[in-house]
Amino acid sequence: MYAHIKAVEALRAVHGQLPVNLKFLLEGEEEVGGESVAEYVAGNQEELRADVALVSDTAMYAEGMPSLCIGLRGLVYMEVEAFGPARDLHSGNYGGAAPNAVYALIELLSKAKNSRGVIQVPGIYDDVEPPAPAEKQSWESLPFDEKEFRKKEVGSKSLTGEPGYSVLERIWARPTFEVHGIAGGFTGAGAKTVIPAKATAKVSIRLVSKQDPDKVIEAFKAFVRKKTPKGVRTEVRVLSAAPAVLVNPDHPAVRTASEAFAAVFGKPTVFIRSGGSIPIVGEFAKHLGIPTVLMGFGLPDDGLHAPNEKFHLEQYYKGIVTVAHFFEQYGQ
Repeated sequence: MYAHIKAVEALRAVHGQLPVNLKFLLEGEEEVGGESVAEYVAGNQEELRADVALVSDTAMYAEGMPSLCIGLRGLVYMEVEAFGPARDLHSGNYGGAAPNAVYALIELLSKAKNSRGVIQVPGIYDDVEPPAPAEKQSWESLPFDEKEFRKKEVGSKSLTGEPGYSVLERIWARPTFEVHGIAGGFTGAGAKTVIPAKATAKVSIRLVSKQDPDKVIEAFKAFVRKKTPKGVRTEVRVLSAAPAVLVNPDHPAVRTASEAFAAVFGKPTVFIRSGGSIPIVGEFAKHLGIPTVLMGFGLPDDGLHAPNEKFHLEQYYKGIVTVAHFFEQYGQ
């Protein structure tokens, strides 16, 4: 956001005025659902009226390669809570008879996705729209090295996911089910032989084009009700939900952004998708009826959501120049 502000400062210093009319909308709650800004957009449509939005919350495909994101996955984030006995029990006195909330939750979650990475929630794939052949073909031309991706970005011995799909298709254009954390029982130092009465898991489903968040939520709740182990009660709480978004690459603003990006970085701009979610983009489309130019300057090794997350200073300064150039070109 500060790169946008500095771009405006630079344009005013050089020209004395701006080539376009601008409205800034800043918020800091995106990682916890962004409910406040969603309500603000829905309730202030006339005040926010515009031709296009600019968001710089994506990454370039590779260093030095200007990249515009034209597709984002949606997100449903939930808590699943399991309740077993009325209180924690002594595993010697009750083990073998009393239900274990932690184990039951693990058993339930293990049924949501099979060993090949295929989600087992009935109906989850019903509305999935595959990418167009031309888009898939363009992905094949990207300098993607699966071994380098596995070693440098993932850091694991092997990759997982649905068979029959490329890595880029799995992370950009397929729904996913992930478990982010499980809490329950005794996890302190030493030993305490308890049968946990309660356990909670944080889970999410990434959505792709045409999937309805409400429909997916109901399908998952029905799955949980059906698969809850004997002797255990479960609850599903939805913390946030947003649909997937696709942006038309032929929109005049997107074409202009592509040209501005290429001019600053000296290479043709590529069009990519992101496996992540930016809920505000969907809010702009729904309530304001405008597309969003996703012109991000992050790099694949920035370590998003990890310790020592970074943003390269050179990307920041080039971002200022690129945004300023985009405003100039779009104003013409």
